[in-house]
Amino acid sequence: MKKPPHTTLTDPHDRFFRENFERKELAQDYLQHYLPNEIVALLDMSTLTIAKDSYVSKELRKSFSDLVYRVEYRHEPDLSEEERPEGVHIYLLFDHKSTPDRWVALQLLRYQVLSAEAYRKQNPKAKYLPPVYPIVLYHGQSRWNIARDYQALIRPLPAALTPYIPQFRYDLHDISPDGKLELKGEVLTRMASLALRYIYDKQPLQRLLELIDLIRQIQDRATAVDVLECLLRYYVQATERVSETEAREALQTLPDGEPLMQTFIDKYVQQGVQQGVQQGLQQGEANILIHLMQTKFGTVPSEAIGRIEQADADTLLHWSERILTAEKPEDLFH
Repeated sequence: MKKPPHTTLTDPHDRFFRENFERKELAQDYLQHYLPNEIVALLDMSTLTIAKDSYVSKELRKSFSDLVYRVEYRHEPDLSEEERPEGVHIYLLFDHKSTPDRWVALQLLRYQVLSAEAYRKQNPKAKYLPPVYPIVLYHGQSRWNIARDYQALIRPLPAALTPYIPQFRYDLHDISPDGKLELKGEVLTRMASLALRYIYDKQPLQRLLELIDLIRQIQDRATAVDVLECLLRYYVQATERVSETEAREALQTLPDGEPLMQTFIDKYVQQGVQQGVQQGLQQGEANILIHLMQTKFGTVPSEAIGRIEQADADTLLHWSERILTAEKPEDLFH
C-alpha cells in the first residue's frame, strides 16, 4: 500500500488526521460506515479518489486543513444531456476540528464557492455543478453546541429575507467522548478514530498502549509500521504528557518476536546496527542516526551528516531521542 503524501501541516491534530484519512482504504471504510445509508447507496466507493485541487486560500490553510474526496455514482443519475455535469460525481468535503468553531458553516460555504469556481475553470462547457457533501469531524474537549445550518449565523433574519440567504447545513461527526458516536469500521479506521478521541484523555500513555495493541491487528506490515510511527509522533506532540522515552518504552510492551516490532526495528535500526558493529560503537551510533534520518527524510544535508559524525556519544543519544518527532533534519539539532 502506498504511503500517503507528506503534508506540511504543523498542527499535530491536523497532521494526524490527514496522514490517516488520506489513506484510500481508511476513507472508503469510514464513509461506508458513517455516511447516511441513502447516500452510501448512491455512491460507488471503489471510485473514491482524493481531489487534487485545494479549495482553501493560503490564509485559511494556516488555521485548518481541508480534505476533499471525489466519488462516482453507483448508477448514473437519470439526467438529460444538457443537465449532466462533466463527469457525474459528488465531492465529499472533510473538515477536521479539535475545538468548537462557531464560524465553520461560513468556512464551508467559502469551500463550496471556491470548488465551484475551480470546477467551472476545469470544465468550461459544463452548465451545472456537482454536489458537495460537507462533513465536520470533531474530537474536542468541549461539547459542540453550535447550530449546523448557515442561516443560523444570520441575525436578524426576517422571513421576507430568508429566501435570499444561502441555505445549507453540514454533517457533524462528533467522535469526542461526549459525542458518544459509536466507532465502527475496520481496524485502521477504528484506530485512527480512537486516537483522536483519546488524545485529551487523562491517561494518554495507557490509551497509547491500547492503540498500539490495535495496530498489531493491521495485516499489512508496511502500513502498520507507518501508522505506528504516525501514532507515536502524534501522542508525543499533541498530549505533551507522553515523552519520547515513554513512547519508546511503550514499544517494549510488545511480546518478544512480535512481527510489528521486528518490522519497526528492521525499518529504522537494523542496517545501522550492522554498520556500527564493524566501525566501532560511537561511529556505529552515528551511522544509526544517519540511517534513521535517511529513512525518514530521504536525502540528508552534508552539513547535518558532518555534525553527526563529529558529535560525542551523549549528543548522539540526545539527537536520536528526537528522531521520532522531528519533521525535518534540522529539527534534531535545536
